Amino acid sequence: MNKLITGLALIAFASLPGTALASGVRALPPQAEVTASQPVAPPATAGQTATEVNDYAAREAANPALGEFAGGSYGYYVGGGAVTVVLIVLLVLILL
Repeated sequence: MNKLITGLALIAFASLPGTALASGVRALPPQAEVTASQPVAPPATAGQTATEVNDYAAREAANPALGEFAGGSYGYYVGGGAVTVVLIVLLVLILL
């Protein structure tokens, strides 16, 4: 009975969210002021040059079926936290 209670307590405590913060108040960076007289430039693409954009356009034109690619639609993800909790529970149950 003690093993069951210990295992349930471990699962309950491991599933609680963390409540500690590194600091209580986080300062926001200063925002740039834009006046009506300053023109606003469009946002830049993420490091793409005109030649890269043209290359992508050529690839899409050469094979239009690539636009229908959906990728994998199934799978399971088990995070490191879940694995850690399972290992701790198993370790406690085996040792007790």
